[in-house]
Amino acid sequence: MIRKVLVADDDVMDRQLMEEVLLALDREIEVRTARDGAEACRLLEEDSFDVVFTDLRMPHKCGLQVLEKARSSDPPSDVVIVSGYNDVPAAVTAIKNGSFDYLLKPICAEQVEVLVRKLKEHRRLIEENRYLHAELAGSGEIVGLSAAIKDVCAKAAHVAVTDATVLLQGESGTGKELISRLIHKCSPRRNGPFIRVNCAALSESILESELFGHEKGAFTGAHASKPGRFELADGGTLLLDEITETSEKLQAELLRVIEQKEFERVGGTRTVRVDVRIVATTNHDLAKEVAERRFREDLFYRVNVVPLVLPPLRQREGDVEVLTAHFASKFARRLGKPCPSVEPQVMEKLRRYPWPGNVRELENLVLRLAIMDTDGVIGLADLPDYVSGGGRQFLHAGALGRTLEDMEREVILKAIEEAGGNKTRAAERLDISTRTIRNKLKKYVADGYVEENHS
Repeated sequence: MIRKVLVADDDVMDRQLMEEVLLALDREIEVRTARDGAEACRLLEEDSFDVVFTDLRMPHKCGLQVLEKARSSDPPSDVVIVSGYNDVPAAVTAIKNGSFDYLLKPICAEQVEVLVRKLKEHRRLIEENRYLHAELAGSGEIVGLSAAIKDVCAKAAHVAVTDATVLLQGESGTGKELISRLIHKCSPRRNGPFIRVNCAALSESILESELFGHEKGAFTGAHASKPGRFELADGGTLLLDEITETSEKLQAELLRVIEQKEFERVGGTRTVRVDVRIVATTNHDLAKEVAERRFREDLFYRVNVVPLVLPPLRQREGDVEVLTAHFASKFARRLGKPCPSVEPQVMEKLRRYPWPGNVRELENLVLRLAIMDTDGVIGLADLPDYVSGGGRQFLHAGALGRTLEDMEREVILKAIEEAGGNKTRAAERLDISTRTIRNKLKKYVADGYVEENHS
């Protein structure tokens, strides 16, 4: 993607011509201009540009100096040197110093069009590479001493040495992605890529292209061929996050690639073969989804080879204390502050709170407390009302024999009521996703706790 371009040239006609050619190619591109090298360097200090077209010989600072400035930016800009002189040594120096290409004047619109296409493909590959590195680097830790989480980790490590497909089930925020990364790290595929795709975040057409890739011209905007996540994960592990959010059509395509390890790109005819280990996650009861015909039964059997259920935080005895200390220390280091101490009364409130958003909700709360901390101590007054006020109610409810699920339901329904029925605001208040709220409400409707119109 090319969004912002800088054109530097001391010749006003050449400068305007380049600007007109670029805007004719793509009206979405923002073009800024500089009259000499000094102005170009100043603009590069003030703003970031995807591409810089710079004349070689300009007053004050030359094109090679602009090149050096642009390549040292964060992120670096791609640079094209433009010159009216057939200066071979200068061209060689420019390429050695990181110039993407070298154009000779007079400027030809067709040449610029070809060059812009090359630049777009180059930048797409760079973004893809950054994505892969981010996926490989984004590890994270599994923290906890409870028997429940230790059991899941032991089972995950045990199955990791095989190539079996794994289905991770559990509520949102329980750490399904962390367990999937543990499986990858403990597997013979550990040196291969770990690629994640969030099936819930993309429309059917976009998800199909993301999974299987597409050929040039397959649809409007497909200006170049692009590999999908299955190809990127070849030799490694592919995490299909929230697999229940896929359409019936995509479920059929997933069934084929899992069974036969082959597929075609969108708009293509060539069969692509891959060797990929599948880990799928869902926050639904997948067997129930099959029974209610929302998920293919044959695909269920393919992904349910080794099922692992992650426990919610309320069932991980002793882990709230461990996780609170871990997050407090982590965020204090990140913020450059001493690690705050947590008063015993605060820890008691945290223990009694049902954590509908699980570990993710606790992490977000501790981050907020660490940011707002001014005296190195987290006290009761620092806790939000829904945590501190809820503690007394939960203690009384527990005495009446209510379960933690009852308490969680109470918290969620109260948050929705106080938000005037706005599920998004209630989710923000509880530091959980709107989808988690909706899924919980569906369950409450099915269990008969609330009316249908509340969901």
